[in-house]
Amino acid sequence: MKKIISVLSVTLAFLRAFSQDTWFETEFSTKISKDLEFSLTPEIRFKDNFELNEYLLQTGLEYKFSKYFKLGAGYRFGYNINGDDEHESFGRFNVDAKTGFKWKNFNPKFRLRFMNDDDFADDNEAANYLRYKLELEYKIKKLNLEPYILNEWYHDLEAKEFSKSRFEGGLMYKINKHNKIGAYYRVNNYLNSTKDNKNILGLSYKFSL
Repeated sequence: MKKIISVLSVTLAFLRAFSQDTWFETEFSTKISKDLEFSLTPEIRFKDNFELNEYLLQTGLEYKFSKYFKLGAGYRFGYNINGDDEHESFGRFNVDAKTGFKWKNFNPKFRLRFMNDDDFADDNEAANYLRYKLELEYKIKKLNLEPYILNEWYHDLEAKEFSKSRFEGGLMYKINKHNKIGAYYRVNNYLNSTKDNKNILGLSYKFSL
């Protein structure tokens, strides 16, 4: 355990030197019934100099139809913080279809998400996206570690083009049956845009019942 914490600390310090933003997220989930799960996810996001940039709260429901297929829906509400402590609210609704399977210690996954994104500005219309995410997870059972990599693409349905891609690598540590902690390094690439790409260091905590 001490060796794992030491390795994680050194790795995080190294990645922090290359990251622009730092995100902290938590997830609390519980089963309403055998196949229905409810989740609550608060998140805080900081800019490069640890200046508060955004905070949000997402709720979700997910139903497991079979071993290989799940459907879910969620809503996110949050605030962007601009200069002089000005706040801009935003909301986002999503519907998900998930599939995957387990082979030995590998767990490949695919998620298709429809997302409706609204910043609530009077002169802006809500944008609709399809998001395609591929993820590969590997379980190191003896160490309770779960490293993973993923790639996600955002398809803007109005512009009929891919507007963003995301690459991420991370590691989760299973403390016990209900608790996990983790970290990830994420690169957001903004396509066909003058917006700068972002390198993000994320820390996460998950609690499930």
